[in-house]
Amino acid sequence: MVWTGAAICVVGLLAIAPLFRLLTGISKRRNNLSAADVGDRIEKHISRTEGPWDWDDFTSIPIASDELDQIRVQCVESEENVEELKRILERLRRSV
Repeated sequence: MVWTGAAICVVGLLAIAPLFRLLTGISKRRNNLSAADVGDRIEKHISRTEGPWDWDDFTSIPIASDELDQIRVQCVESEENVEELKRILERLRRSV
């Protein structure tokens, strides 16, 4: 049987999706940030006192807690909007 380029691409794509799910699961298990940790990361970003890669690390690595990971996603969507980040931080601090 001769494999066409399209068939190889489809098989490759089908194999990649579970790999990404596995890697995301591993990342989430290893990233056990607390609400206080998340608040500190947001606060440091707002005040521009974080290290050069701290915000990138925070926004690109899923958090084990689904609730805190949703806050991380909100931060990604609002990262250029300092006022929105302040509101997210305030809601997070009130809930702790």
